[in-house]
Amino acid sequence: MRSLRILMLNSARKWIGEAAHALSLAKGLEERGHVVLFGARAGHELERRARDEGMRVASFAMKGRFNGVDDLRDFLKLRHAIRERGIELIHCHRGKDHWLAALARLCAGPRRPVLVRTRHVVTPVRGHAFNRWLYRRATQGVIAVSAAVRASLEAALQTDAAATGARVILPGVDTERFSPGLRRPEVRRRLGAGPETALVGLIGRIQRVKGQRQFLEAAAAVARSCREAHFVLAGKGTPSQVEALRRYADRVGLPRERLTILGVLADLPDVLAALDVGVVASIGSEGSSRIALEYLASGLPVVATRVGGIPDLLDNERTGFLVESHNPTAMAESITRLVTDPGKRCAVGEAGRRSAVQTFSRARWLSETEAFYEEVLRREREGGA
Repeated sequence: MRSLRILMLNSARKWIGEAAHALSLAKGLEERGHVVLFGARAGHELERRARDEGMRVASFAMKGRFNGVDDLRDFLKLRHAIRERGIELIHCHRGKDHWLAALARLCAGPRRPVLVRTRHVVTPVRGHAFNRWLYRRATQGVIAVSAAVRASLEAALQTDAAATGARVILPGVDTERFSPGLRRPEVRRRLGAGPETALVGLIGRIQRVKGQRQFLEAAAAVARSCREAHFVLAGKGTPSQVEALRRYADRVGLPRERLTILGVLADLPDVLAALDVGVVASIGSEGSSRIALEYLASGLPVVATRVGGIPDLLDNERTGFLVESHNPTAMAESITRLVTDPGKRCAVGEAGRRSAVQTFSRARWLSETEAFYEEVLRREREGGA
């Protein structure tokens, strides 16, 4: 498609999946010849990473809820950027940036850009009149990262996909950055794995919804019957959170020498390639799962809970195993199947890698997003004709 002038907005305070999603999308669109201005919350991780990636960055306050003076300044800055840079399309990812963009667009003059929103979470929006206006009238297109996200949006707004313009576009993964070819023996040794060890890992920020405690319960059960299994937890968390997990591992009977706990991984692709099984133990949320896709791309069989959009990413029994949340016993059974059967582990991992390359490639994701942009722009032209 022709080059577009795009304003990508994400008001995330933390480096979370949807922040990474927005930045990866912006970078990919820029690589395809579009001119992208990336709008982020000033002084936070996403803004820093966008600058490090060489993006054109606009900084905003984007403070939570209504914040009179700061919101007015953000509104004026957005309106100026839209006019000054000739923005044709605004793509938002969170509630704060969505509302600011919708209002700035209304006051942008006769050549208004179209407004697109990606919805990342299964938590329903409040179905009041203001949100109905925002999604059904002020926004020209909505992308849902999974079927579950779209269903939650439609239910909350008491409408259907046609009325919201909602389209499911599953995220993509960089299959060059994440690859089984990165496997390095020294990384496995650092993680506590010998030649015959089966490394089972859960990667994700430490918080209740990510299910680290359920994982530790499952790991303890696996460890009792599989002497070759070793378990890895990694992700952002405070020292007190890490210590609480160690105590919980002690309580459920997982020996400390069978568990490695790491912080944020600077070498995430190397660590994933060193694992033998990837686990997603989330007990809720998960509109999609970036780490599940990264596991697949790394050639790992995946054991994941059946929450949110995760079932859209896994072919149960072929590229991984889906288990019910809050069920450490079922999780342990699936992990044990993979740990004790190297042939099965290899076959499922290879199928997952093929799925990442063929179905969840970054190129497919970018192409579907571009096609959606083109469709939204065409509808807007035809509607204004």
